Amino acid sequence: MISKEQIAHDLTMVYLNNRYGVNVEGYFSVSDGDGSGNIDTKKFPHITEIKYKKVGTGEKGFLGLEKKVKVEDGYQSDDIIDELVCEYYQTYNRILKRLDK
Repeated sequence: MISKEQIAHDLTMVYLNNRYGVNVEGYFSVSDGDGSGNIDTKKFPHITEIKYKKVGTGEKGFLGLEKKVKVEDGYQSDDIIDELVCEYYQTYNRILKRLDK
């Protein structure tokens, strides 16, 4: 028999996959066998894709505005992973409690 913990984990993964799965936006129409449309699929960034931010250099540039340079600021996936982990534990614990009823 499968443990409650495994069931809770599996259901949590189903929930998170549904919540954070690929986001598809757009439209598509078919008329008399001809189709047309525009579909845009958005996915999470690759796990190693660098996130950048602009920081001031202290130098004055055009019109007296401070010059800025792009510097690495972690990974684009960091905030997403933090949110996923937090929601995973919240969902897992809630499902586990429901299985105890």
